[in-house]
Amino acid sequence: MRKSFIRKSRLKLRGKPLTALFGLTVLAITGCSSPGSDDGIVINTDDRIELPTDTLLNLHCADVGIFPETCVLDDPENPYLATTIREFDVNDPDADTKFALFVKIPPGPSGAKSRFYLWATALARFPSGENQWYTALALHELWDAAEDPIVQIQALRAYRAVLDNFFGSVTFFNSEDFGLLPNVPYSVLLNELTAAQVTCSPIENYKKLIPLTEQDVFFGRAVLADWGYTYDFEGNCENGVVYVNEFP
Repeated sequence: MRKSFIRKSRLKLRGKPLTALFGLTVLAITGCSSPGSDDGIVINTDDRIELPTDTLLNLHCADVGIFPETCVLDDPENPYLATTIREFDVNDPDADTKFALFVKIPPGPSGAKSRFYLWATALARFPSGENQWYTALALHELWDAAEDPIVQIQALRAYRAVLDNFFGSVTFFNSEDFGLLPNVPYSVLLNELTAAQVTCSPIENYKKLIPLTEQDVFFGRAVLADWGYTYDFEGNCENGVVYVNEFP
């Protein structure tokens, strides 16, 4: 059975911890610099990584963080260049994965830039919907913190890349995170998580990336339509279905 490494994140959905979806809360980081300082420290079994804690992201190339671009692997500011980032391996189910690194990144805006580099590096080395979605979410978090319009556009492009390139991809959650036993891992479509985030931004309540959407989710749905998708939901925009638009 797939190892239950699932999520171990600090993300929240409309005030409800995504420990309900994403597992355990972020681990405390011993020796990390305080927010606003020049770097933080993550210690894992392989190496010692100095992490940035600022929110200024210099895009190394126009498509960094967007499949199939891999220029993040040439970015001298990338703290994960020499770090092994492991995907889940059915032949070694007990090995640490990328989430072991993920949970060691400081929470809040001081860790957003590091989260971007982690997931963009994972995406460049192992293209997957999961890696693309987390890259988009990290860009969204960076924009929420600094409101850089370039990062805003890049986040939207990264979300679109999930739909365009990995439409049927999933990520895994654990039923025990909802207090349900026996525990079983189950899959969630990333196209639905992406559409909800573009439409109403429920995860962490980050500011909405689409202008003029504070009161009207239809602006987000209009952007999805422009991308070639329809997000169909009734009432709660966190629960909907995504369709690829077809025309006569």
